Order: sequence, then structure tokens, then C-alpha cells
Amino acid sequence: MKITGIDPSSSLLSLNKPQKTEGTSSFESMLNQYIQQTDNAVKDFETKSISLAKGEDINLHDVTIAAQKASIAVQLTTQIRDKAVEAYQEIMRMQV
Repeated sequence: MKITGIDPSSSLLSLNKPQKTEGTSSFESMLNQYIQQTDNAVKDFETKSISLAKGEDINLHDVTIAAQKASIAVQLTTQIRDKAVEAYQEIMRMQV
């Protein structure tokens, strides 16, 4: 069995270079995507809870899981919003 050494120059240098990928997105488009995913999670929960209330054939654990997903998504979105507002206020306090 042959063991080869690790070439540190090739593996470490590639980590420091910015990754150029096609279709790089801006912060705005990424934020809009996450907001859309949060909205979809909330709508999924609403649909499932209404189906459960109507007595349709839906498992209670599916509704509970959808509720938790929606709750976590809303909490994450709220935290991101708070951090963005905090960063904006910090920038506005800077003296030029």
C-alpha cells in the first residue's frame, strides 16, 4: 500500500481564492429567496391546519411539523431583519 503526501501549496491556496461561480446572486436576491421560502412554509402550515380543521384525511404530525418549520423560518427571518437594521443603524452613526 502506497501512501502519498499532501501537497499543501495546492490545497491551501485554493481556499483563499474567492469562488467564482456562474449566476452569483446579490444579497437582495438571496434575501428575497429566503423570504419567499418563509412565506411558503407559513402557507403550507395554514393549508395543513385548515385541512385538519375541516376533518380531511391529514396526519396530525404533518401539521405539527409544518407548524414548527413555519415558526423556525419566521424566527430566523425576524433575526436577520433585526441584524440588518442594527447594521444599518451602526453605519448611519459613523462619522464621515
